[in-house]
Amino acid sequence: MLKKEDQKELYSPRPSLWEGIWVIDKPPGRTSHQVLQRIRALSRHRKMGHIGTLDPLATGVLPVCVGWATKLIPFISLSPKVYRAQMVLGRSTDTQDVSGRVLRVSPEPTPRPEAIVKACQSFVGTQQQIPPVYSALKFQGQPLYRWARRGKPVVKPSREITIESIRILEIDREVVDFEATCSSGTYIRTLCSDIGDRLGCGAYLNTLRRTRSGPFTLEQAVPWEILEQAAVQGGQEAWRLPLDFILGGYPQVRVEEAWKQKIRQGCWIEPEEALSEWPALQPGEPVCVISPENQLLAIYHLPGELKRELKPLRVLI
Repeated sequence: MLKKEDQKELYSPRPSLWEGIWVIDKPPGRTSHQVLQRIRALSRHRKMGHIGTLDPLATGVLPVCVGWATKLIPFISLSPKVYRAQMVLGRSTDTQDVSGRVLRVSPEPTPRPEAIVKACQSFVGTQQQIPPVYSALKFQGQPLYRWARRGKPVVKPSREITIESIRILEIDREVVDFEATCSSGTYIRTLCSDIGDRLGCGAYLNTLRRTRSGPFTLEQAVPWEILEQAAVQGGQEAWRLPLDFILGGYPQVRVEEAWKQKIRQGCWIEPEEALSEWPALQPGEPVCVISPENQLLAIYHLPGELKRELKPLRVLI
């Protein structure tokens, strides 16, 4: 870790107006891929990727890496995730959300509020969840939603998820607003459907907004309209996140300027070759290697308990 007096922004290896990490406030009606396509058109950068997919219905936090920052994606944790959702009881749809075809309408009256709260709280904890057949997960190279639209729905095996908390915000008859904190890979529309099944009346997701994804929050997100306007008028770099915010939790080792060429050649780093104090490291733990000017040069790691040297994982220069 850098000392407090040395905590300056880690500069990008190849500075540009667009390269880096952004948090986009995704608008409704667009897929995550369509957001990338638009940013690609605005920035004229081909290399980019989003971290964590949002359904077209959903809005909110969508982290995007542009240019060299795509190399950092494996080192960015996206848990926990926080969502604000609205669930409608009494109906089930084939997509588990408001966009789908209604499969069932419950003839029973809406459950009482205390029963709704109890059913929601019963899902807090670690459990198995079956991904929806209408999702971006792939089977034989094709997204599941394409198989479902062809009348050949594919059911994926269940996978382990964790719901850390469900906070009920408001209950207005059959409409329930809640906030859920969960692990990556959790489908909130499937959670709504499962809650409806447990209540015996069915349910679907009506609206969804992601307010947090790992270290990324809605407060950091640039509204879509402002991003497009800034791309024309300038100033979009003001929304780019500093790398020390994203990677500040990792140990850091400072090396001399002459090490740039050695890093490009894949050289390992020994403790006596570092300018900074050698941190206590766990095997496999990522380590940020930085220059005297705080330029992020690479991500290294300690390959084993018996090793003293750091081995390169991602070279950024």
